[in-house]
Amino acid sequence: MAYNLTIKQGNLLDERNATFIVNASNTRLLLGSGVSMSFKRHCGIELQHEMSSKLESIKQPLTKGDVVATSSADATNFIYALHAAIMNYNQGTKESDKFPTLNDIKLALENIELYLEWYAKENTQPIKLVLPFLGCGVGGLQISDVFHLYESFFERNVSFDCNVVIYVYYPEEYAIIQGIRRLTSG
Repeated sequence: MAYNLTIKQGNLLDERNATFIVNASNTRLLLGSGVSMSFKRHCGIELQHEMSSKLESIKQPLTKGDVVATSSADATNFIYALHAAIMNYNQGTKESDKFPTLNDIKLALENIELYLEWYAKENTQPIKLVLPFLGCGVGGLQISDVFHLYESFFERNVSFDCNVVIYVYYPEEYAIIQGIRRLTSG
């Protein structure tokens, strides 16, 4: 079985009938700017309360690459939110350690996959994973580098079927990705 990869341009929270939508979050699970702000607007403030409660129950700081699942709160177009800690907002963190690396993104993908495996064991419905280009906003990573990481990660065979929908928000970023796809497929 395999991942089936699709790239779209727009707001990932507009995707319908998703199992999981990934929030590019931080180690304190605070809904702030970018994708996280969209989650706050789309899912309601109850989502922040649930995220804070989850973090409190973990009883230790998150690190970059950790992923925490919550409900979709008030949203009706997906079942679970997966909050990938991309930015390190833990107290005492050096400025240079706040930003993600490609290894942090790879670790987040591995942790996301653990939730997909869990869901596949418990359910027979197809899985639909929706995610942004993690680390490319405030995190400062190049979208082309993250795309290559995604391509390599999602080309592997897995024990379940999963439709992966990757969103870019801006049309110019979508054009970059489409250009890379043409170069690598030709």
